[in-house]
Amino acid sequence: MLHAPPSDDWTLIDVGESDTSVYRRGDVFAKCCDLSGVQELAAERDRISWLAGTELPGATVLDWTESPSGACLLTSAVRGVPGDALPPASHHQAMRSLGVVLRELHDLTGCPFERSLDDVIATATDVVRRGAVNPDFLTDEWRRLQPSELLDQVIAERPYVESVLEPVVCHGDACLPNVFFDPSTLEVTGLIDLGRLGVADRYADLALTTIQLHDEWSADPAPFLEAYGVPDPDPRRLRFFRLLDPLTWG
Repeated sequence: MLHAPPSDDWTLIDVGESDTSVYRRGDVFAKCCDLSGVQELAAERDRISWLAGTELPGATVLDWTESPSGACLLTSAVRGVPGDALPPASHHQAMRSLGVVLRELHDLTGCPFERSLDDVIATATDVVRRGAVNPDFLTDEWRRLQPSELLDQVIAERPYVESVLEPVVCHGDACLPNVFFDPSTLEVTGLIDLGRLGVADRYADLALTTIQLHDEWSADPAPFLEAYGVPDPDPRRLRFFRLLDPLTWG
């Protein structure tokens, strides 16, 4: 049974895949989970609080309740619209704004959270072992292979990635629905869904963001990469993290 918001005047807006539900009331969001999700939701709460202490835009934690049945996290709403709702005419400028903000995130220091490559690959190994890889997250090419074969490719490429590792503060799920924009100025107004925020290789974010721009906007990510400051990214690291990410959800 899911923990619920503190009153019944909330509108359910999303039911997640991990027994988490999101509600809204005015400018406040409530994310609620059952007992099995409390640790993960508390981790997201702590990451939201940490980022709110920086100069980067985002939500703030308003309240936290916990009971024997689960927990509920209340946060402020982030103004603007998610990236996947922007019209095509705005994509070029939005990509530049996103590149600037993602670089600012990556330049932060003092982050107490970490997503080491060891931990991420261990998560992927567990998901693959349980047969829990979601095929919807895989490309047509990758669906022709067994998830264990995809994991073998990751492990084979791991030594190279470790040899050029650049640890920075990463969002961890830097896809378009998790970045909000002012629809008029196209400036980034906030980053949401911070459950995976932590120190990791910068390409963990770059790989996911660039493939999202290609898949969701049919856009060449060059303006984003130029604004970020890596106009010629390493294709091996992009492919590595694009392959690793879908193996970690399940």
